[in-house]
Amino acid sequence: MKVTIKDIAQKLNLNFSSVSRALNNKPGVSEETRKLVMKTAAKMGYRPNVIARGLVSRTTRTLGVIIPDIINPLFGAITTGIIETANQNDYDVFLCISNWDRNKEIDYINAVQQKQVDGFIVKSVSDSNTILLDTAHVPVVGYESWAANNQFSSVSTDNIKGGYIAAKHLIDCGYRRSAIINGPENSSASINRRKGFIQAFIEHNLKIDDSKFCFGEYDIESGYILAEQLLREHKDIDSIFTNNDVMALGVLKYLEENGISPGKDIGVIGFDNIGIASMPQIQLTTVKQPKHSIGRIMVNLLLDEIKNNAENIQHYPQRILLEPELIIRKTTCKK
Repeated sequence: MKVTIKDIAQKLNLNFSSVSRALNNKPGVSEETRKLVMKTAAKMGYRPNVIARGLVSRTTRTLGVIIPDIINPLFGAITTGIIETANQNDYDVFLCISNWDRNKEIDYINAVQQKQVDGFIVKSVSDSNTILLDTAHVPVVGYESWAANNQFSSVSTDNIKGGYIAAKHLIDCGYRRSAIINGPENSSASINRRKGFIQAFIEHNLKIDDSKFCFGEYDIESGYILAEQLLREHKDIDSIFTNNDVMALGVLKYLEENGISPGKDIGVIGFDNIGIASMPQIQLTTVKQPKHSIGRIMVNLLLDEIKNNAENIQHYPQRILLEPELIIRKTTCKK
């Protein structure tokens, strides 16, 4: 049976309002009474009614989080950073996983607002969905979601720079005939990583044939299938840049099955630096994203905006770009 404030009041022979003030740390009761009420409430197993408290304060101390994928370790690490930072600030997290489904994401954007969250964080499947975020009734922070006219803030690794340093590394190693395995064509992260990669090649007076660009999903299967396609159609390819590490694992799987040595025969470089990339059997060269920091920064930015909203302080959308870092391992080497 759920313990109520009334039960505690009867137990201590105090009036309801005194117990309520003590539990909510409000003035009007002595420190001795407050300690007695708190001790008794703990013994009786009292749990505050968060919904009722939210109706009074117009807050729920809950953040909505919508991500496309929980299997990819990148999103697992970011979500861990989000949850830890939210909990440190006495917030709960309502987590939704869209599975890269645009329509499901739209449903979740509507659902989290109906749950009366105080704000939410979104990694959008499609940039077109970000229009909905501009009309949200609560503060929003996006991950890798930014356009000049967006009315919400965004946090991202500098994907253009990440693509650039990946290409620069391949060029410095002596690779000249690179292919790119991109994510979905409408992914802003994929577009910007490709842009940075091409920029480095142009600066070194090198060209990449457009036919060596291919697009797929951010999973192992896509990496495998597209590696097979590229190497069947272009025998001269000497290196492959994938838009994330999970796709790179698919590339490495194909190379291993076909007796092709990563690094020696074909250079492979990924993006994200997921945990498995450093395993001795893999040793994937990659571009590191500060995953845990991304989650922490998004929550802190969102909490600032929630506070500004509550105090009617005007705020402007912020774009926070974090530095990528090149991690060199055995799948690339000097030629």
